[in-house]
Amino acid sequence: MVAPLLGWGGGLLYAADLFDEATVRGLAGRLVRVLEQVAADPGLRLSDLDLLAVSERVAVVEGWNATAAVTEAGLVVERFRARVAEAPGSVALWSGGRALSYAEVDARSDAVARGLVARGVGAESRVGLCLPRGAEMVVAMLGVWKAGGAYVPLDPEYPSERLAYMVTDSAAQLVLVVEETAGRVAAGVLLDEVGSEAGVLPEVGSGQLAYIIYTSGSTGRPKGVAVAHASVANLASVMRPVLGVEPGVTALQFASFSFDAAVLDVAVTLAAGGTLAIASAEERLDAAALARMIDAAGVDVASVVPSLLGVLEPGAVAGIGNWVLGAERLEAGLAAKWREAARVWNTYGPTEATVITTAVLLDEGITGEDAPPAIGRPLGNVRTYVLDAFLRPVPVGAPGELYIAGDGLARGYVNRPDLTAERFVACPFDADGGRMYRTGDLVRWTADGQLEFVGRADEQVKIRGFRVELGEVEAVLAVHPQVEQAVAVVRDARLIGYVVGNTDEDTVRAHAATRLPDYMVPSAVVVLDALPLTVNGKVDRAALPVPDLGAGASRGPETEVEEALCGLFADLLGLESVGAEESFFALGGDSLLVMRLIARVRSVLEVSVGVREVFAEPTVAGIARLVDTAAGSTGVVLGRRERPLRVPLSFAQQRMWFLNRMDETGASVYNLPLVLRLSGRLDAEALAAALGDIADRHESLRTIFPDVDGVPYQEIRQGVEGRPELVVVEAGERWRELMRDEIGRGFDVGVDLPWRTTLLRVSEAEWVLLLVAHHIATDAWSMGVIASDLRDAYRARLAGEDIPNWAPLPVQYADYALWQREVLGELEDPSSAGAAQIAFWREALEGAPQETLLPFDRSRPAVPSFRSGSVPVDVDAATHARLADLAARGGATMFMVVHAALVMLLARMGAGEDVCVGTPVAGRSDSQLEDLAGFFVNTLVLRSDAAGNPTFGELLARVREADLSAYAHQDVPFERLVDELNPERSAARNPLFQVMLALQNVPEAQWDLEGLAVEQIPPEMAPARFDLSVGLGERWTEGGSPAGLEGGLLYAADLFDEATVRGLAGRLVRVLEQVAADPGLRLSDLDLLTASERAAVVEEWNASDQQVDTSTVLERFRARVAVAPEAVAVWSGGVGPVVCRGGCAVGCGGAWAGGAGCGPRVPGRTVPATWGGSGHRHAGGVEGRRGVRAAGPRIPL
Repeated sequence: MVAPLLGWGGGLLYAADLFDEATVRGLAGRLVRVLEQVAADPGLRLSDLDLLAVSERVAVVEGWNATAAVTEAGLVVERFRARVAEAPGSVALWSGGRALSYAEVDARSDAVARGLVARGVGAESRVGLCLPRGAEMVVAMLGVWKAGGAYVPLDPEYPSERLAYMVTDSAAQLVLVVEETAGRVAAGVLLDEVGSEAGVLPEVGSGQLAYIIYTSGSTGRPKGVAVAHASVANLASVMRPVLGVEPGVTALQFASFSFDAAVLDVAVTLAAGGTLAIASAEERLDAAALARMIDAAGVDVASVVPSLLGVLEPGAVAGIGNWVLGAERLEAGLAAKWREAARVWNTYGPTEATVITTAVLLDEGITGEDAPPAIGRPLGNVRTYVLDAFLRPVPVGAPGELYIAGDGLARGYVNRPDLTAERFVACPFDADGGRMYRTGDLVRWTADGQLEFVGRADEQVKIRGFRVELGEVEAVLAVHPQVEQAVAVVRDARLIGYVVGNTDEDTVRAHAATRLPDYMVPSAVVVLDALPLTVNGKVDRAALPVPDLGAGASRGPETEVEEALCGLFADLLGLESVGAEESFFALGGDSLLVMRLIARVRSVLEVSVGVREVFAEPTVAGIARLVDTAAGSTGVVLGRRERPLRVPLSFAQQRMWFLNRMDETGASVYNLPLVLRLSGRLDAEALAAALGDIADRHESLRTIFPDVDGVPYQEIRQGVEGRPELVVVEAGERWRELMRDEIGRGFDVGVDLPWRTTLLRVSEAEWVLLLVAHHIATDAWSMGVIASDLRDAYRARLAGEDIPNWAPLPVQYADYALWQREVLGELEDPSSAGAAQIAFWREALEGAPQETLLPFDRSRPAVPSFRSGSVPVDVDAATHARLADLAARGGATMFMVVHAALVMLLARMGAGEDVCVGTPVAGRSDSQLEDLAGFFVNTLVLRSDAAGNPTFGELLARVREADLSAYAHQDVPFERLVDELNPERSAARNPLFQVMLALQNVPEAQWDLEGLAVEQIPPEMAPARFDLSVGLGERWTEGGSPAGLEGGLLYAADLFDEATVRGLAGRLVRVLEQVAADPGLRLSDLDLLTASERAAVVEEWNASDQQVDTSTVLERFRARVAVAPEAVAVWSGGVGPVVCRGGCAVGCGGAWAGGAGCGPRVPGRTVPATWGGSGHRHAGGVEGRRGVRAAGPRIPL
């Protein structure tokens, strides 16, 4: 009998510093639910796990969103008119020391509205308002609404180009200006000239457009958010108790009218019967002047950004008893300071959800030591959902993206249906099929149903390879008792903090170090008197001063570590000496050399430094600091390993073995051929012995890969069994045919040695040496290793020596495979470093395009033939020099520069703004691997964002960041990555990318055999594994100056004609030339056409001018009647009336139609009279149409 299972018992031990018991009880319950669900259905996907208890789901989806509320009837304009009727003499607006009553504002806005109606403004019409701050702006807003139109605020302080774009993009019918702003737009209409006392105003519907407000756009152009009246009306109702406006209450209007907070001020205040006190432009910039204005106007309540409170003192504005804060993160210290003497609300809301979405009144006892205040609960008729990447509600306390639904949603973005569809998505919790807005903000629910702001999803940055939320850094800095405000930004890959307060940099950094991990502590903290603000009152991050982080002039090494690093720099870069402050990249370093530098630092100094850190601090002194900081943190050191009974394969070999097992055709796709023509007197026995010596030296070349129950292992052959047989063939003139046959023969890696050697005898003094290796044992770098070893071994054998004078290899490939598994762990283990790298790639490539669209000449076949062709690419020395300088100034490599140029080309040629290319990396992460033959190379997917019409410099910065992240996660084999990510599979194309880019910087093999002239013969055209492969190499003069780039484009002949790819090659060269000359060139400004191409597509193919008969069809018809009256004109139903009868019918029909009032335009008539005709299909219908045409236009019915 089998004893029944009685379950599991245990518990979760938690750190009380971090968790409350209730939170961990929730985690325990969720763990049990996960176990129950996967036990019931092991096929359950991650996205289908249900982590919420029924009560929790009800709370986060329904209970905390039970916000349905009955609001006041009527739109804001109607409520305003009701206030006019109730108290016409009450003060509506206070501006510049003078007051306007409700009756005066109503009369003035009515006059503006009637004038606008007379100019054609109506429902959905857009009217630009380029007006100074003051009562006129509010009057104009109301006037546009009363006319049925939508206003578009145009801040006169904005650049002219931005204003012009907003006018054009919004399709503003006219723009209202005053004398002082008339010059800011092209064709403004003076506000004073618009008013009219006559005319009827229309009814305004709740669904009509109320305003378009422009916000910053990721494309570099602002995007217009369109909001309807119903949303504004709901805002006025649900925010009235928060702002605290009633008749007799004065509210401050501080926000820019181009900022949606101004809608809140105007709509809530005037709909409630309060007074709106408008701060002037000068008062907005002077805290003392603002305080005087608040006192003079008797302001009671205010809605402002927290930054404003940072420059005010509570005692100076003691009359304000209610503060509504929003648009920025509110720190607890600032909130506590102002909560002592007044009510303080914290709110949250994007423009796309009509200003405010959530609000909470802060507790009176809040202190500066508390966490940042929550942003509250959803307002009336607004719903908020916190969802994961699969649009499933997240548990309480877990961060997720905030989605907003309900009455506050905007229509969408003007002229941006793509962006609207992306951000306004179907709401899965709305049975009526409503929408919800994806905010991009990360929040979490608290246990009592409040929302806490975590940060922007797109404000997550990476510092030294770690993901950092800037909001978290800012919150910690702001908690310091002497800090009033704090901002964190990333500059030049360094985290910089900016604070306002009575403190210093060292104090703040020390404070941060007690609460943050090392990588989140700012590299520098800048203390400011005040944070710079934008016109909307938000922190102007672009205006924050750049701290001086320079290291000074170059000098000699001062420490042993610096001395060692100077030697490594000089050795790798081929220089005699290097200063301690000189940049590795400025001296000629590139991506590959960085990897080799890191490998040598690990071997020589026994310290691991990361590729991102080297890019951030690329000088000897900078890397020395990294070494000192990381001393003793080498991790697992590569060295000789104790061999288990069965040595596992490396991860790359494992995938290659699987592919070999699956292939039953004996294909040679993964064969690496090397063909050498040897001229002179050859000693075949010495050559065979030398090849055996190489096999003895490199275990990888004498390893086979059998398996036990499907699990492969490395079996390293010894002695004769491990040496390849040199097969000598009398080939004569058939040597090319025999070469092709041998290259095309596959391997069975389970039983065959992974390389074959063949010597083809062409003549007495001509030979062809053919080395064919399987990729499981070699790569391109290995060929250089074999070349060097073959030279030494052949020379030694000719001299009668048994063993060449080689230094022993420090490690073998089997040692590397064991070390790799120690470093990365098993990829299936979620806690392993390898699994962490897979997680990086999963995030980096999420949503990437499945296929790169190129200007193909033919459709993609279902199964590729791998036929290929190639065209050359050549870039001159002057362009190369400018590109090298551009790379140095951008802290980038030449590969990154070429990569960015290729992305620009592909984007302009139809690939879109999201471009993925592949690139090979050497994979030799330790210097002990540099002289070892083996399979180390890997392929990375580099994803680039070309959105927003970037300049080349901007795109290069993006490419640099993405490439660095990829290099830092390069250890997972590409094939394994494909398995893990499981993209849409197709035999027709390569997964994840179809364009390969390689800058040829692998050390070139130098073939030199004593007594022989050696010529490497390139094999016949390489197969086209990708749609397009771009391969370039740098040329240098003897003095080390740039001498040009050369290479070629290998293309899939299934898809391209040679002429098309020649055109692409020429365009790539033109892109490189243009961006080298002007890195500020934008994507849209690239000129891809030659002069002849431009002449063809613009002029020659449009040279269509020709002389034509200018008479009308009717006149030509009458001419035909005169020429051949008896010729048949119409045949229908067996009857063919002749032209004479047809002409008579036309004349009669035209006369009748003319008598009925049809005819051409005449003076006094606004449009030509028209004639409607309906009839069966017959000849009479043709005659009727002709008759009507003779008299006037017709309308077929």
